[in-house]
Amino acid sequence: MNLKRLIVLTLVLCVVAGGTSFAKTKITFWHAMSGDLGEAIDYLTEQFNAENPEIEVESIYQGRYSDLNTKIVASVSAQVTPTLAQVYENWTDAYIRNGLLVPMEDYMDLTEEEFNDYTEVYRSMNTWEDKLYTIPLNKSNWILHYNTELVPEPPRTVEEFLQISREVTEKTGGETKGFGMRPTLELFHAFLYLNGADFLDDDLNVTFNGPEGVAALKLMLEMIEDDSALLIDGYENEAFGDRMIAMYIGSSAGMPHVVGSVGDKFEFRTASLPTGVRPGAPFMGTNVALFKAASEEERKAAGKFMRFMTNTENTVYFAIKTGYLPVTYSGLESAEYQQFIADNPHLAAIADEEALAHGYWQPRIGAWEQARGAIYEAVEKVFLGVSTVQEALDEAAFEVEEAIEEMLTQRY
Repeated sequence: MNLKRLIVLTLVLCVVAGGTSFAKTKITFWHAMSGDLGEAIDYLTEQFNAENPEIEVESIYQGRYSDLNTKIVASVSAQVTPTLAQVYENWTDAYIRNGLLVPMEDYMDLTEEEFNDYTEVYRSMNTWEDKLYTIPLNKSNWILHYNTELVPEPPRTVEEFLQISREVTEKTGGETKGFGMRPTLELFHAFLYLNGADFLDDDLNVTFNGPEGVAALKLMLEMIEDDSALLIDGYENEAFGDRMIAMYIGSSAGMPHVVGSVGDKFEFRTASLPTGVRPGAPFMGTNVALFKAASEEERKAAGKFMRFMTNTENTVYFAIKTGYLPVTYSGLESAEYQQFIADNPHLAAIADEEALAHGYWQPRIGAWEQARGAIYEAVEKVFLGVSTVQEALDEAAFEVEEAIEEMLTQRY
């Protein structure tokens, strides 16, 4: 036997002995999940790898979200992007504008039923160019937390909310304020949206400095001035647990901190935000994107991984383990998740399917990171007494318009 034939035979025998080892497709998933969240990601990744020996997913913690974004941008410059990465919607928009992503939907082989099983609000948050570009992973909503000793029934309207806030302060002689408030963009957004407006309209025109925005920010100020709300320097859950406030609006993702702050001091519950001119349920959290640099085989493997991560069983596992929401209707309605909610009645508002129908979110544009900074600063200026409400919002509106113009006139 000549040397060439011997080499070929040896290679054939190696392939037979090694099974499918040569066919294994390796992909990377960059994320910002630490602690229990990271453990949940690692567990699901290990399960997927065990069930799919032809694929190897490496989930890699990259630090906080800001660190993750910085590393993604650096990987683009170095032309070594991950296969998959956790992303916010405004990051997605910037990446799409620069031609860095491919639609995840194209590689998941979803049936119509599976596609529609993703909660509608999340589908809307993840759709660009009529394609489900990214897949929801860790989603949370903003809800009202209330002390049931002081607030037996949650307010259903903004008017009731304001009245209860005043009554609690009066009833406790000011020892407990009705509402706790940090002057944040998110809280301003909640009152702005309930007042019938938003940061931008569908054509990206700035609207938050209009009459609705001015009224929303003035309402926040007036609650501090009439003593029905406490201006908080720190996190609301701590003031809530110390009985300094009877209600506050915050993210469902912070529930473990609330439970830790309250302990067995009193019973608390959660409710959807009170209705104003319209109802509203703000949703936040990140999704998973598929980068264009991945090969066709890597893209298919990535699609299979995301089907696994968000199937009914696993989205429920992730939700129970982390405090985030299942991202599908089947997950929300599953017996396991419904039992979990029944066993933890303070979580009831998190899984309120009626609220899901009124979901909204922050602008999904690449310029949002810069824009939100300008709005944050405007809200702070008002509470510091540096500017009037209209002046602060108008100044922020100008900066946001500039950021959007820059985004639209050049690659972002």
